[in-house]
Amino acid sequence: MPSATRKIAVGANHHSPMFSSRFVHIFAMLLCVVGLMPVRVRAEDWPAYRHDNRRSGISSESLEFPAGKAWEYRSSEPPQTAWAGPAKWDSYANIRKLKSMRNFDPVFHVTIAQASVFFGSSVDDAVHCLDLATGQETWVFFTDGPVRLPPAFDGGRLYFGSDDGCIYCLDADSGELAWKHHAVPDARSVPVNGKLTSLSPCRTGTLVQDARVYFAASLLPWQKTYVCAIDAESGATEGIGLFRREYDHMTAQGPMLASSTKLYVSQGRQAPLAFDRISGHLLKSLGDSGFGGVFGLLTADSFLVHGHGQNHRAEGELRFFSPQQQDLLVTFPHATSIVIRDGIVYLHAEGQLQAFDRDAYVGLQGRIRKLQEDIKTWGEQKKKLGADAKVAERQRLDKATESARAQIAVLQERLPDTFLWRVPSDCPFELILAGDTLIAGGEDKVAAYETATGREVWTASVEGRAYGLAVSQGRLLVSTDLGRIVCFTAASN
Repeated sequence: MPSATRKIAVGANHHSPMFSSRFVHIFAMLLCVVGLMPVRVRAEDWPAYRHDNRRSGISSESLEFPAGKAWEYRSSEPPQTAWAGPAKWDSYANIRKLKSMRNFDPVFHVTIAQASVFFGSSVDDAVHCLDLATGQETWVFFTDGPVRLPPAFDGGRLYFGSDDGCIYCLDADSGELAWKHHAVPDARSVPVNGKLTSLSPCRTGTLVQDARVYFAASLLPWQKTYVCAIDAESGATEGIGLFRREYDHMTAQGPMLASSTKLYVSQGRQAPLAFDRISGHLLKSLGDSGFGGVFGLLTADSFLVHGHGQNHRAEGELRFFSPQQQDLLVTFPHATSIVIRDGIVYLHAEGQLQAFDRDAYVGLQGRIRKLQEDIKTWGEQKKKLGADAKVAERQRLDKATESARAQIAVLQERLPDTFLWRVPSDCPFELILAGDTLIAGGEDKVAAYETATGREVWTASVEGRAYGLAVSQGRLLVSTDLGRIVCFTAASN
């Protein structure tokens, strides 16, 4: 089916352009009065998946509570995920009830700009535009495959990829096509879940930075993976900083991240990858085999947090990588959602929402990790000692091991001092930060917490699991796995 835009007419109010001098005088007086009133936080867009190219999940805009439901979008069907679910069991480690490592599209994630809400649909293979204030649909643009991640907004345009193997650029106001780019020359498709899917679908979404659109096209590890940068204005593929790199044995899945110099790509079951942003050359695989997942977050000082899945862990985990060498620093088992601001980590794990000092905690855990590695090394050295080894050498290794274990115990006792607070929470699926309020998504609910104390200040019901959250123009949008998008706002809005 050819790509098309369907426009939906919306009402408009018309006002006379004529102003009396008396009206102008009154208007000027009102401006003076407004200037003396307290200034509210400026409204802010949510132009990319999880707000920005670092996927921080943080907006400087504050929300007012309590908030009520303003409108709700209801899809005819729930989202049709790219991957049906996790493997049934890990036969190597004999672990059942595995957590999915490719759960990047369970809801219609949204971006928000120009008082409009944009989202891609895996149900009708389209990008939709809704009015932020009313929820009314203003236009729809259809592709030839599911659109699994929300479009990126930049300079009045929308950029997104589809399972049809194409990258699209639309005018955000009208939904009209500006340009369309085929990710690879090979146009072959295969049937997947009742639909035709390109052998090179775009399942990383698009990332727009420095007038370039970055994306990867990939499906299976025995097919080619393409990591690309094209011109945002024209869709051109030739020029400075533009590239298409071919790689083998990769599976690019889930939202791409970017710093000023690097691109980060998730692989689902395998470890994430770092690429040079200017050339597209592969720099490093982060972590060991099995360090899977499709969640990524890059802090302002370039700490990378990645994970959710692991080949031999049933509940998943999140992992911290260092900014310089990007070595693994610390692992949080059972962690499900996270945001980090000004060195404070807000994390949901094992039924608790918690806040702690990142550097203090990671520093202690790093020292513990080093001591544990030393103990393992000394144990291996002791096993290799021959029968004729000196007793003093065995005693030295035993003494070093005993000392390290004692140091670990002391360091572990100091870990609780790094925490600011911990509170029970049944909202594990998503976490964002708006001003000084944490918003968390749960099963059939969404809740708000104070960053200073962890106190719950508001909660509301939704239908389904709230995996998607976004904030803009004084409104909170909640996306659930039943195909709902719910808009909450304070009565004053």
